[in-house]
This record gives sequence, C-alpha cells and structure tokens, in this order.
Amino acid sequence: MRIIRTSLASLAIAATAVAARGAVTAPAGYIYSTQLLGNLTQSCVAAGVGGTFVGIGPSFTANAESIVLAKESGELRLVASGFNAIADCAYDRAADVLYVTDNADNGDFGLAGPFAAQSGDTVFAIPNASTASGLSAPGLELLPPNSLPFAAAVSIDATGNVFVTSSAGGNSGGVTKIVGGTPSAFASGMDFASGLAFNPANGNLFVAESLDSFDVQIRQFTSGGTPLMPDPFAGPAFSFGSYDAAFNSDGRLLVTGAFGGDIVSFNPADSSMVSFVSGLNFATGITVDAQTHRVQVLSSTFSNAPEDRSLHRFTPIDQLSAGGGSPATDCLQEAYGLQLTDGVAECTDGAACDADGAVNDGCVFTLGFCLNVADPDLAGCSNASPIDSLTIAAKPASAALATASAQISAGLPLSGTTCGFSDGYYVPLKITGAGERKDGKAKVKVTTVAADGRKDSDSYKFVCHPAP
Repeated sequence: MRIIRTSLASLAIAATAVAARGAVTAPAGYIYSTQLLGNLTQSCVAAGVGGTFVGIGPSFTANAESIVLAKESGELRLVASGFNAIADCAYDRAADVLYVTDNADNGDFGLAGPFAAQSGDTVFAIPNASTASGLSAPGLELLPPNSLPFAAAVSIDATGNVFVTSSAGGNSGGVTKIVGGTPSAFASGMDFASGLAFNPANGNLFVAESLDSFDVQIRQFTSGGTPLMPDPFAGPAFSFGSYDAAFNSDGRLLVTGAFGGDIVSFNPADSSMVSFVSGLNFATGITVDAQTHRVQVLSSTFSNAPEDRSLHRFTPIDQLSAGGGSPATDCLQEAYGLQLTDGVAECTDGAACDADGAVNDGCVFTLGFCLNVADPDLAGCSNASPIDSLTIAAKPASAALATASAQISAGLPLSGTTCGFSDGYYVPLKITGAGERKDGKAKVKVTTVAADGRKDSDSYKFVCHPAP
C-alpha cells in the first residue's frame, strides 16, 4: 500500500514495528476472527450489501488495484479495476454508490501517451455497487483526474454529501466537501489530513491529522465547518494514529494508523482514550456494520504475511442470539446477525434487514455461527471444553448454510472461540396461484457437541413479509 497519509518519520519505523507485534487481542466483549482473501489488501473496507467491499492488489502500481465484494463464504466478485493507489472507500447504501479515493496519477508513474486513460488523485463513484461487476475505474470519476492531489479518506454525511481529505502536508492539506459533483473547501490549513468520521449523534465531523512535526491530532467540526473547542479534540500526541476513523455502535470514535500501536477508542464527550485492538502491525481501513455492529479492519506487515491479506473481524458478543437451548449449553453456539423476538427473526422484503437490499420476493437473513462464546449473560455455561461437531439443518434447504457448515466443520475440533459466517439464509415469500404474496417461513436447527459430551440444540424461526 502507498502510505501517503502519514509522516515520513513514521515510515522509517515501519520495518521495526512489524517485528514488535504479538497476537491480536480483541477488546472485551468481542470475538476475533479472520477471512483470508488471498490478495494484498489496500486500505478500502466498507460493509456492503451481501458482503464487504475491499481494495486489493499490489501496492502503488499503475492500473493494478481493484475493488472486490468479499462474500462471507470467501467468494470474491470483481467490482471495478484500474486503480493505482487506493486510499479509502465509503459506501452509501441508500444510493447504492461506493466512493473510492485514489492518490496516484500518471505523473507518479511517469506515464504519458497511450496511458493517458490512467486516472487518479481524485474520488470515484461506482454506481449500483451492490451488483456492479468488472467495471473500469477510468470514467467513474466523481471529480476530474488530478483535481484532488493527495486524496486520502472519504466519508459521507447523513444527506449523501461526500467529504475527502488531502494529505498534502506543509499546511496545504484539508477537507473538501462535494455536493452534487461540485467541490468546495470545508476545512484548510492542515498537514496530512486523513481519517474522517461523522458522529451519528449530532452530525459533527471528526478529522484525524498527522502533523509535519510527526505527531497526530484529531479535530472536530460542525456540519457547517466551524471548529469546535477544545481544538484539537485530541493530541497532538504519538499515542494514536490518523489513517482511518469510524464511529462504533457504542457511540465511541475508533481510529487506526499507529505503526506498531493500537486501534484506539475515544469518548466524543471528553476525548478520553482507551485501547480497542492491539497486536496488528499497521491497521488501515476500518468499517462498522450498521446492522450487526461487527467491526472489520485491514492491516499490513509490509511483508505479504496473512495479516496483509485478511479481513480482521471483531464481532460483539452482546449482539449474538442464543437459540433457546439449555442455559447450561447455550454458549456452545450463538447466532450472529439475527434480531430475535420469542425465537423468531422477522424481515420485510427489501428492508434494511434484507441482506440483498432488493425487493425480489424473498428475504436474505444475515446469519453466522459463533462457537465457544464467553458470554457474560450465560454465566452458567462453560466454554472450556473444545467443540467437536456442528450440524446445521435448514427447512427450506440452503446451499449457503451448507457451505458455512462445511467451512466451520473443517476447523473442528475447536478449543478457542471463533465465528463462521454464511452468505445469508434466503427465505422466499409464499406466492399463491393467483399471484398473491404471503409471508414466507423457514426454520434452522443447529446442533453443537462439545468434547465433554454436552450438546446444544438451538432452533431459529424466520418470517419474511411481502413488501408493502
């Protein structure tokens, strides 16, 4: 990856930071798991429809980087290719548009003549991103090539306006606001402006910035661009990074980008900081799923290690659902992605809970399976014994759940705690001979057996309602 959003001094310590990290430590109340992609990741990560948008490809190489949609099963769908140095991305689900920043242009590679179609130093807008396939980056620019030198982070406010930071350095960086394709200066006079995040509680914009003096600060602005006091909100300091930022489901601000340091979590009310995740070498992109609250992170060791090619996932335990088995065994398996009422998950075709995002005579329920969970709400259940087997039975049957079951079973027996995810459980509507649409219903039973002989049997019911 091209680390343009940080100071040159930080780059000098990158190699030593790689050797300094240990095992990844998830925050209290989260389960850590990974999905190996097989390609180097490149800063862009955004929770999407039916999977996660991820930037992949060799670092800082003309026309060689791409955006893929990584499905939970591991299948990758090529969304768009032809990027040079992907810096960040943000997904507008309401408009189904993925915005991508690229901070390298032709001049960075000494290209001219037949390579004139190469584009960069701008922000791209990929339309119909949930279904887009095999698009070419040139031609998808939201702003003309070279119009956003040192383009860094991108974020979207509640009304769909696009914000992009510039990591120009030397007091020349800042934030550009783009409304209807027209840019304007939102904030200026910054150094290496980087991570952006809007506070969902009040709409304020937080901007993380590496200074020319090599330390980092975070500033807070109103939606109109007025700096809020205290200014800066946090720092200057060396104890946190500036690469990317996102608000977690608990209302706290997460910030990545410390070489050999932690992803940190700030209280937006008083700027108090605690560690969120430790053990990653250099965390870059971060995204929080609005529906399931799962946090996903990209990271690099700069050595093509598995860390560089993985989605790092942190699943909140308090969002998991026990399946109605015995409290003494319910921690052996809990379901991810479901909001249950009396054991029933309900959704309406095309609503936010419908993971395919479309009105198409059925609902796709997000569904995963977390094993050996240390759940404080199930204090009477021990997760000390390894998990020996997992069986998933669905009615109607599901190829996606069968794939998930096989993938999870391939990793058994399991002594620790982990989660496996499916591409979703599709529940079709019932359509009468007269064409009337009625509720579709389904049931999934999960049986988990531990090495000490305990068995957990969980049942989940699903109801898909027709679109109004």
